[in-house]
Amino acid sequence: WADISDRKRAEAELERLVTVRPGQIYSRERLQATAKSMSDRLGAEGYAFANVNIVPEIDRDKHEASFTIYIDPGRRVYVRKINIAGNARTRDEVIRREIRQLESAWYDGARIDRSKVRVKRLGYFDDVNIETPPVPGTTDQADVEVTVTEKATGSLQAGVGYSSADGLVISGSVSQQNIFGSGNALALAVNTSKINRTVSLAFTE
Repeated sequence: WADISDRKRAEAELERLVTVRPGQIYSRERLQATAKSMSDRLGAEGYAFANVNIVPEIDRDKHEASFTIYIDPGRRVYVRKINIAGNARTRDEVIRREIRQLESAWYDGARIDRSKVRVKRLGYFDDVNIETPPVPGTTDQADVEVTVTEKATGSLQAGVGYSSADGLVISGSVSQQNIFGSGNALALAVNTSKINRTVSLAFTE
């Protein structure tokens, strides 16, 4: 809604997010949900630092309350840089290709939330955190700071058995779901006995 001509449409869309209705019992949860929904909707339009305040007016004699919603969208914000930290093994490109927010584009809260989900789904990290601090000295720029905590992505298995037909059976496998931090998977499995020997090598890009 950067264009002032969209003001009526913006107001109509925000009004639809109000979950409090006349005649309902007061619910702080509904008020908080309304404020969050409005803030998220503004964030999807680039207003990263929008401020939504709901101010009550209490009529103690009638045991009623009315509410005024004050919205300050602030300035529309675009993303200056996307920075990634904590990835000692995983290459930057593996994480960046999951980021839906683009540099030099308008801030989009929904895309940033989606980016966090996609990075977590890689399965390479115990934790993923995304923050959007404003750029010092500006009012319309923010950086996206992606911080990850890596976890072990490899496994090693070994086994020994015996059967009357095959004799001693030895098996082992090693796999790495993020080989050399590339996001590719490599697995090697060996099964050997007196009669058979099987070697399996699998690579997934």
